[in-house]
Amino acid sequence: MYFVNWQREISISEMNGKKVVVKRNKISKNLHDYILVISYSVLSILLAHPSAPPEIGGKMTFNEGFEMREKLQSVGISTPELISISTSSLIEEFISGGNLYEALSGADDFSLAFGAGIITGRLHKSGYSFIDNKSQNYLVTFSRKVLRTDLAFIQKKDSIFAKSMDIGSFLGSLIGLDRVKYKPIEDAFYAGYHSETKTQIPYLSVVLRNILGLGLSMSLNWIKNTLESSEKLISYRRKFGFSVESS
Repeated sequence: MYFVNWQREISISEMNGKKVVVKRNKISKNLHDYILVISYSVLSILLAHPSAPPEIGGKMTFNEGFEMREKLQSVGISTPELISISTSSLIEEFISGGNLYEALSGADDFSLAFGAGIITGRLHKSGYSFIDNKSQNYLVTFSRKVLRTDLAFIQKKDSIFAKSMDIGSFLGSLIGLDRVKYKPIEDAFYAGYHSETKTQIPYLSVVLRNILGLGLSMSLNWIKNTLESSEKLISYRRKFGFSVESS
């Protein structure tokens, strides 16, 4: 099932005998977009990594379009097939497995989180960031392949803050899960990311994970999982043999 989206009304339809997903902008979409870009800039200033806000408007439509999807495919990032797009709606193929949050919440297939880590690492290697990288923005196929959807906020940014936002928003969207489930997901995501980038994990990602997780998860498990930040940093250092980037 597709999750409730702040910016769009999402429905399942049929075209030429094939199921498709129809996404139409809500009246409140512009407001939510502005809230996101303002939050991005404010957080970057508060964390001493001031960054220009993501571009919105026509740039968002371009990001969702055919050219950007081809670019992502060229670096090994798969997306649902785009059927049509306009400034107010888009239609793409229906993916039967639902979104990644639901898949990780309901099963113990942590390889899916590993796949999301690979996708995030590949994008960062290409000099781009998703900005809004929560687990609900990934889809899972019937064959358990992970795809990236909701591409509107992609930016050509490879700063520590932008990359940390990607890592932090992904893990923050899942930090409300039970610790027994969350910890292997976190480890698998980091392992997938490291397998692609071979780089240090920005320390800011942990800070942003905890901040964003409060808003994205709204669960008591958030407290338990955020208190494990130091343990996570130590275990990551031991596992991959280098320190966690802090600048």
